[in-house]
Amino acid sequence: MKKLLGLTIAFILLTSMTGIGTWAYFSDVETSSNNQMAAGTLDLKTNDVDGVSETISATNMAPGNTVGPQTINLKNTGSINASGLDLSFSYIESDGTPNVINMSADETAAMIQVITLNYGGVSILDSISDGNANAYKDIQDLKNTDLSGLSGIGGSSTKAFEIAVQLRPETGNDYQADGITITMTFTLNQ
Repeated sequence: MKKLLGLTIAFILLTSMTGIGTWAYFSDVETSSNNQMAAGTLDLKTNDVDGVSETISATNMAPGNTVGPQTINLKNTGSINASGLDLSFSYIESDGTPNVINMSADETAAMIQVITLNYGGVSILDSISDGNANAYKDIQDLKNTDLSGLSGIGGSSTKAFEIAVQLRPETGNDYQADGITITMTFTLNQ
């Protein structure tokens, strides 16, 4: 009897284990298809084109003359919001003739005072440091100031950049026919 009971228990255990192994073979698979992923875009346009040349033209300025404010519309035609805008200025010497006394590009830039500098309707002139210590903000100061991290521009949105300059009233005869060509670089960042 003990032998029969032992065989019965062994048979029940073997049957149970076989059934458990069989259950492990059941499965169900579902597929999700047509999932699309694509990177968004940042595309900065200045006055609705890629790049602007000669937005500000100030030739034949006399001491005390003001030019501007001139506006450059910065538009993010891309699909994603930009978190920041970097702005930088550079210049090269661009003298007229006759140029009897050749003042350097830096000396000329220091005589051109920036009287308006706005971005998105807000003045950023206070962000400029008077690095050459002449008691006013000028083009040389713009070149030497870090203007990175300005507020961004949303996708399909526009912000205005405005600038006005004045040839300082005390500009002397030594500056006749001296000039500079300025490049303003706008960099949109995610």
